[in-house]
Amino acid sequence: MSHDIVDKFSTHLKNVLTRALCFVVEQDQKTIQSEHLLWALGTQKGCIGAEILKKSGVKATDLKKLVGVKQTSQTISDANNITLHLSDEAKRIVEKAVLTANVYGHRYVGTEHLLSGILQINPVSTTTFFSSIQIDLKELKTQLSVVLKSTSRFPDLTHAIGDVQSTESKTSTQKKESSTDGEKKTSALEFFAVELTSPSAQKKIDPVIGREMEIERVMEILCRRTKNNPLLLGDPGVGKTAIIEGLAKHITLGLVPPVLANKRIFAIDMALLIAGTMYRGEFEGRLRQIVDEVKADPDILLFIDEIHTIVGAGAASGSMDAANILKPALARGEIRCIGATTPAEFKKHIETDAALERRFQTVLVDEPSTEKAIEILEGIAPYYEQFHRVRITHDAITHAVTLSIRYMQDKQLPDKAIDLIDEASASTRVRDLNPGPIQKERELSTSLDALRESKRLAVVEERFDDAMRLKEEETRLSAHLEVLNQEEDASPIPVITEAEIARVVARTAGIPLEDLISSDKSKLLQLEKQLRANVLGQDLVIDTVAGALRRAKTGVAHPSRPLASFLFLGPSGVGKTELAKTIAQTLFHTKHHFIRLDMSEFSEGFTMSKLLGAPAGYVGYKEGSNLTDRVKQRPYSVVLFDEIEKAHKDVQNLLLQILEEGELTDATGRKVNFKNTIIIMTSNVGLERFERGDMGFMSTSADRRIAMNQDLQKELNERFRPELLNRIDHTCIFQPLEASILEKIVDKQLQELTARLNTQGLSIAIHKSLAEHIGTQVEPKFGARHVRTLIQKEIEHKIAERLSKKDQPKSLTVALKGKKIIVTKGR
Repeated sequence: MSHDIVDKFSTHLKNVLTRALCFVVEQDQKTIQSEHLLWALGTQKGCIGAEILKKSGVKATDLKKLVGVKQTSQTISDANNITLHLSDEAKRIVEKAVLTANVYGHRYVGTEHLLSGILQINPVSTTTFFSSIQIDLKELKTQLSVVLKSTSRFPDLTHAIGDVQSTESKTSTQKKESSTDGEKKTSALEFFAVELTSPSAQKKIDPVIGREMEIERVMEILCRRTKNNPLLLGDPGVGKTAIIEGLAKHITLGLVPPVLANKRIFAIDMALLIAGTMYRGEFEGRLRQIVDEVKADPDILLFIDEIHTIVGAGAASGSMDAANILKPALARGEIRCIGATTPAEFKKHIETDAALERRFQTVLVDEPSTEKAIEILEGIAPYYEQFHRVRITHDAITHAVTLSIRYMQDKQLPDKAIDLIDEASASTRVRDLNPGPIQKERELSTSLDALRESKRLAVVEERFDDAMRLKEEETRLSAHLEVLNQEEDASPIPVITEAEIARVVARTAGIPLEDLISSDKSKLLQLEKQLRANVLGQDLVIDTVAGALRRAKTGVAHPSRPLASFLFLGPSGVGKTELAKTIAQTLFHTKHHFIRLDMSEFSEGFTMSKLLGAPAGYVGYKEGSNLTDRVKQRPYSVVLFDEIEKAHKDVQNLLLQILEEGELTDATGRKVNFKNTIIIMTSNVGLERFERGDMGFMSTSADRRIAMNQDLQKELNERFRPELLNRIDHTCIFQPLEASILEKIVDKQLQELTARLNTQGLSIAIHKSLAEHIGTQVEPKFGARHVRTLIQKEIEHKIAERLSKKDQPKSLTVALKGKKIIVTKGR
């Protein structure tokens, strides 16, 4: 047998032949028989042939009985130092294995081919063996055929068949010629990779702008004598893949040094490379062929996007992963490979493998600046205009970049700005779609196709008069269709403006549209009025809060901190939590943008895991957190830390990072953006000072109020760290509610009760004297919550009793008779 053929034997196949020879030598036998080959094949760990036998039900103990093995400790010698002695039957099996590999177009001969040879020659000994252990040969051949076909999607065997071919029939020769023709048409690279330098790929690649330095750095590394493998490191969306596409475009345009001229870049599809490799050894065979093809052509450059996936890719028991297969070729400089990955994946997968890391030279790809991002979008805008049939203005591009920076913190430029332009263009086309012309064009095309088919049938049936008539009708419809296409091309082109970009940002980030459109910001002038409608008796606090919110919403406040931060102080029931809810409802128009955290639940240090998530190694890791996940889902929210003084000091320390930097790092290392949140903390610090009447807090004296503020500030300094207090924008002190304010609150809550019952189809009339009666019973120290309790006890309870009776009135009257509240049927 030709040495060229033996060189194409896989490592597993060589081990099988060697183990068979060693067994024969130990048993003092002269030749290797077919049963020896089957035993060695079935007991070779990690090979495809053994896997197929195992899945078919062949056990190692059965194979030992086949050859009479008493001990299984054979020593595997070097196959190259042993001259194989095969019986005529065994020779025919090996020859069949080689020809099977050739027929299926494989460049190697593996254990699966040897198993196919055994089944084709069908020796008496192996046939008897399979029958004795009740193995269905038909099912075994079917499984083997599936494996051979799954690895024959690309050619895998060279033409070094040699003298084996002369022993086979004309049919085998014809199959070989067919395989040879197929090999000329395709290769492993063409099947598992995309050539970025090909004309067809270049048509789909957008121009790369603003990355000249990175492209030049990649070219410098490729021109090195050793370690000429660039590795692009950058966050998702910064343009790593685009840089390689730009390099491919430079090569096709001849804008590279002579040493890189005529190079071809192939982007490997790792998912396709792994897909369908059911058995051990298949993946290594595919990747090995790719490496062989790249070795044979020095003009080929490999590009592996998400290169960290090669670590562990295709690995199974007894087989190597892609990284270990590529290492030797990379170390010897036999292939040149370009990789791209993120810093996090590089640190996790590649940096831990020093042997793999040292074979690459890293190229850092940073996020482009605002000016550079605008330049990039200006360059690619014509391609999106052509695709969507719109016109994108310069202001829209600038707006997309600035808004994406502010409201899409979890993504990177230029990707997030491109997403806004793309979606805004698509949204405009969807809204401006006029189905009339398109429907007419579709109907005309359908009629034209039917007419052409009728004309063809008329010609076939020799009805030439009908064919000529149909030809004239076809010409008329074609002209009409051409006119429709020209009218569509001449129709007004939609224009993408700042407003379109703002709509997309508002929809994707959950932000009120008026916050992004300057013309709607005049509503901020009415902010105090809207807040006072729900929170009564706290005019000074509302003025302070409204002023701070106005600064934030108009862009005057610092952009790297939360929109605003407040510490609300005051006794219970004066409106602290109610004001926080009102802010969320007023600014964001929905209660879903209000996040409340009761800090009494975080009185211990270990409860930090509820806010940030459990640390690595603990139960609940990566399962989400109470604070960071909710803010990530709704970055434009009011976050209320209720009763902050009850939280543990470690929990309070988290606020330092939020208030100063506008972000928080959770347990998984992910940074969560708080720059678009309003942080509100409430506290009952100094409650006893509010309740002491001798301090005069029911008075309007400015001097006494100043004195109280000083006392509260002193107590705040004792309870909270100064670095926390200094980071809060405003400390707002809520005054106890006066009797007149409590009466207004009673009226307001009675109106809300009436509205609730009206929605259920029940009309209710409440006498004014009833509101005065409730107001006289309210304890000022309990605030508005006592009002709610009294209304529930005195009024709602009696209404519920009346509605529980058999007769269901459509209207009720609630009145005060003496000192007793009565509910009667209305007129």
